[in-house]
Amino acid sequence: MKKALLLMVIGCAAFQAQAKNPMFWGADPSGVVARDGRVFVFPTYDLKDWSDQKFWECWSSSDLVNWTNHGKIFDTEMSGWGINNAWAPDITFKNGKYYFYYYFNNGKEHPGGVGVAIADKPEGPYKEALGKMLIRWHDPCIFNDDDGRSYLYAQNKVRELNPDMVSFKDQQDIRLEIGEVPDKYEATYVFKRNGVYYFTYAKKWNHLIYYTGDNPKGPFTYRGEIMKPYGANNHHSIIEHNGKWIIFYHEWAPKESETSRRRIRAEWLEFNDDGTIKLVEVTEEGLSRKID
Repeated sequence: MKKALLLMVIGCAAFQAQAKNPMFWGADPSGVVARDGRVFVFPTYDLKDWSDQKFWECWSSSDLVNWTNHGKIFDTEMSGWGINNAWAPDITFKNGKYYFYYYFNNGKEHPGGVGVAIADKPEGPYKEALGKMLIRWHDPCIFNDDDGRSYLYAQNKVRELNPDMVSFKDQQDIRLEIGEVPDKYEATYVFKRNGVYYFTYAKKWNHLIYYTGDNPKGPFTYRGEIMKPYGANNHHSIIEHNGKWIIFYHEWAPKESETSRRRIRAEWLEFNDDGTIKLVEVTEEGLSRKID
């Protein structure tokens, strides 16, 4: 009953937060700039018992200060195939629609994978596209290139999507050339800046590192750290907004709430003149910190 009341309150109220960290409860944030200029964040709804995680919600802001919670946008029942462990989504805009790529782990007894839902607005309503998983991956990252092509990534794998965004042009996984792969890694995220492709992920779950290349299918060259190891795990996304770059990530709260344990944070992502990424410092100021 307490959990239900908490969800009702969160789903109906605007969360009046400053741009300081932490911003709100959640994990594995996927950020996107909507067509109207608002910034949306789609996190994992982070419950202490991960098997209870059966839906996603989203937040938005027009000023990076005040954040509105839009409540539940998609869940296991709407998918038609998901069971539980609703984690780590990603989202993009194409063909006049928003495509929400989500992941159900589904536990040990059932296969998990990535699915896709579609909406006219970032806050929904979303409709399931396939009624089944798209692919048996986890932690999806969707990337649209300037030439109109789109790619889905997970760990060190990539496949090009067809223009419909719900089927693959590549019928087999392409393994990216990134050198030696660590034994534990997740949270792949890809973006492009000044013609350079940046391939990023969480090494050993909590150490954000990056590579660069001149092709979305690699090969990629290791460049260094984005952020020092932080928390028990970390998961990020990177967006450009009004000419500046933002990295969203999560922390493990020093004191858990009644239901949750992780919280969303954000920092400015800055670059050197040669395109390398400046090491991101974890700050309490977050996006309220002034940069050039």
